[in-house]
Amino acid sequence: MIISYLQVIYLIVHRRSFIKLIGIILPIFNIKVLGYSTNNNEKISFNHGVASGDPTSNKIILWTKVSKISNKPINVSWQVSDKKNFLNIINSGSVRSYSYNDFSVKVDAKIPKKYCGNEIYYRFFVNNTSSIIGTTKTLPISDPSKFNIAICSCSNYPAGYFNAYKEIANDNNIDLVLHLGDYLYEHDKDGYASQDSKKLNRVVDPPHEIVTLDDYRKRHALYKTDKDLQLLHSSKAMVAVWDDHEFTNDSWKYGAENHSYDEGLFITRKANAVKAYYEWMPIRETQKKLKIWRKFEIGSLFQLFMLDTRSIYRDKQLNLDNYFKNNKFELSRFKNHLLKKRDLVGKEQFKWLDENINNKFKWSIIGQQVLVAPTVLPEIFLKIDKSKLPEYLHKYLKIAGMNIPYNTDSWDGYPNERNNLYKILTKSQSNVVLTGDTHNSWISNLYNIHNEFIGVEIATPSISSPNTVDMFGSITKDIDKDFIKHNKHLKWTNGSNKGYVKLSITIDKIEAKFLYVSTVKSKEYNLIDNNKFIIRHKQPI
Repeated sequence: MIISYLQVIYLIVHRRSFIKLIGIILPIFNIKVLGYSTNNNEKISFNHGVASGDPTSNKIILWTKVSKISNKPINVSWQVSDKKNFLNIINSGSVRSYSYNDFSVKVDAKIPKKYCGNEIYYRFFVNNTSSIIGTTKTLPISDPSKFNIAICSCSNYPAGYFNAYKEIANDNNIDLVLHLGDYLYEHDKDGYASQDSKKLNRVVDPPHEIVTLDDYRKRHALYKTDKDLQLLHSSKAMVAVWDDHEFTNDSWKYGAENHSYDEGLFITRKANAVKAYYEWMPIRETQKKLKIWRKFEIGSLFQLFMLDTRSIYRDKQLNLDNYFKNNKFELSRFKNHLLKKRDLVGKEQFKWLDENINNKFKWSIIGQQVLVAPTVLPEIFLKIDKSKLPEYLHKYLKIAGMNIPYNTDSWDGYPNERNNLYKILTKSQSNVVLTGDTHNSWISNLYNIHNEFIGVEIATPSISSPNTVDMFGSITKDIDKDFIKHNKHLKWTNGSNKGYVKLSITIDKIEAKFLYVSTVKSKEYNLIDNNKFIIRHKQPI
């Protein structure tokens, strides 16, 4: 009876319209046709929501995860529409999902150009079980009058609630989300920033430090049960890169600070982390998955480059511990080693950036992980009461005021690489470098060794990870002031608040707003909006 009805419909409507109609009818009637599978014996759900990412003008990655008991492959249907009621299907299909990819579903959906830059809707089906409806956008081809980006990083699940994600999701003016890494953290249930986890009901799973493929999958799964993160993913397209904690703390190409021999080969752990990342994130896959760098274009308004400073070429960080002898810091030996050639970005990635960046665009925006501007530890740390601080920090405070980089994990630990970056950036009209990792807010002007202005760096605060105030308390504002005093490139910093940055990009200027949540320890919070900076072409702040 159903088939005869479909035949009649086909005779009445255009074939293309018929196909669209099929996309609506099939999930309702459980029809096995055109690749749709009934999978009648499977009890499934979509417990981890939906997500979209890596948009171009005519394509976008759509993601979900099928939760099921058996390990049998399963067919998952998907639809895209320009209407929330799905009465007009603009693309649809079916994909096979397997246990070897943890039953994740990833579709690189083609979107007709007439819909580029417009809001579209998507969903997934198995039988008559549907995911939630996701909302997303492809990128505009022509120049928009304004394009808004939310920048975020460092979301530590046990440290607090993801209130900032909720704020980003509820801002209808945001066109794209950039996540600059530390999307998740690898520590065990009693590890970093976990002191309030039980009270907040945010104890990590698995309870041990994650090392195996199953571990990384479970940690990704835990994060994607968070309702605020689900809301963010279901309402906005995301462009993401990893930092160190997607692997483990202070990672480099062959190892990490938080990896020991009893945890097996680092190369195996790294492979596990990468595989899980691609399974669980809405990111377009390439043959060589470590090469995560990529480019996006928004008309001729701006070009966006996402770099990897962490996984593929980074040489091991200089360890300040190695330069203390008899409790004194060997400054000259440290500086000699600092100036030796060591890779952070690497020749291949620099070559790619050099070949792709140009002055056609009004703005070049560089999304990457670690702080670029030179930043030394100011003298105020010599005066801090050490008794309330962990003992391992005591000797580091002694180097304050010695013009030593406060973090050798950043570009400060790789000054030759920074010079190479600056040379390439001179090819573009105006540069804005975006940074995560530090958990604090920073605004700096960037100058090369010839004191020529290169661009502006904007570093976003953490979503929930501890920042300066969590360690130093009431003196944090004084620390901020002293950082500005002793670092000539630094224009402003804030180590007290958590949140995100909203960039409003126009032809003439970029407005950068630092938006903070009043707390991450409660679902009841206020939004703090009182820090705004204007960036103009080729002008320092």
